[in-house]
Amino acid sequence: MKRRQLVAAGAASAPLGAMISLGARAQARQIKINTISAANSPWAEAMKRFAELVEKESGGRLKVLVYTDGQLGDLQQTMAGMQLGTIEMAYLGLGVAVFLKGGEAMKLIYTPYLFNSKDQARRVLNSPEFLAIYDDVARKTNVRIFGAHGDRSPRAVQSTKGPILRPEDLKGLRLRVPPADIFSATFEAVGAQITPLGMTEIYTALARGIVDGQDNGFDLSIPLKFHEVAKHWSQTDHVYELTGWYASERVWQGFSPADRTLLGRAAAEAGMLATQLMQKLDDDGIAILKAAGVNVVTPDREAFRKAMADVPKRFEGKDWPAGMVERIRAMG
Repeated sequence: MKRRQLVAAGAASAPLGAMISLGARAQARQIKINTISAANSPWAEAMKRFAELVEKESGGRLKVLVYTDGQLGDLQQTMAGMQLGTIEMAYLGLGVAVFLKGGEAMKLIYTPYLFNSKDQARRVLNSPEFLAIYDDVARKTNVRIFGAHGDRSPRAVQSTKGPILRPEDLKGLRLRVPPADIFSATFEAVGAQITPLGMTEIYTALARGIVDGQDNGFDLSIPLKFHEVAKHWSQTDHVYELTGWYASERVWQGFSPADRTLLGRAAAEAGMLATQLMQKLDDDGIAILKAAGVNVVTPDREAFRKAMADVPKRFEGKDWPAGMVERIRAMG
C-alpha cells in the first residue's frame, strides 16, 4: 500500500515540477536590443553573441531579444525609445548619442581625421577622459553607453558618380549624411549638397537618383548592398569609430550592480567578435565591391584632411571642451 502511495505521489509531482520550470522561464526578464544594421552584419552577430552570454551567465534570468534592420526604429527613434525606456538597449555607432540633447560632446568622435587608425580610436575611446564623457551623457540624456567595443570600418564616400579622388570631386554632389551638424559641416567644407536620410532610406535614394552618394564604411554599406546601385567607392578614411553598447538609463539603474557587471562583460566579449568579423569584412571588402563592378579608389587623403581642417573650429569649446582635438591627435 505504501509503495503504491509513493508511486502515485511521484507521478503527481512530475507535472508540478514541469510547471515550476516553465514558470521560472516565463519570469525571465526580457531585454530588447535594436540596431539599424542588417541581420547578416557583424553587428548582428555580436548582438546574438551578447544575448547568448547574458542568458547563460544570468542562469536564464535575463533574456535578450535581438532586433536588426531598424525593426524598432531608425537611429533617432531608437535613441528616443531608450530615453523613454520602451527600448532597453541598442548596438550602434558610438557617436550616435549626438542625436540627443545633452549628447553634443560625442560629435567629437566624428571630427574628420581625428584618429589615424582603429588602434588609436580603440585606445582613446576607452580612455578615462571618454569614460567620463559617457557618464556625463548618461546624466544629461537618460541614455547610457555601457561599453565601447567593436571596431568599425573607416568611413568612406560611396557614389553613383565618380571617381572621387580629390575634395573638389564632391562639389555639388548630393550626399546623404546622418542628420547631425558635424556631418553636414564636414561635407559642406568640400562643397557637397547635404541630404540627411535614415539608414533604411539610403538604398532607394541611391537607386532612384534622389542622392548621388553616401558616407559609411564597409560595415554598414556592404551588408545593406549599396554596391548594387552605387558603383564608385573612395577610401577617404575620414573617420575611425567604435560601436557602442547603449542602454536606457532608467533600465540600467534597475539592474543590480552584479548584473551591470555581467552585461558589461558580455558586451566586451561580444564586441571582440564584432571586431574579428569586421576585420574580415574589411579584408574582403575591396574584393566584394570589385566583384560587384564597383570602382574602388584611394583618394588624396592629405588633400581631404586639409580641406576639412577647419571643421572642428565650429564645435570646439561649445560642444566639447576646448583643446580636446589637439590632445587626442597628440596621443598618436
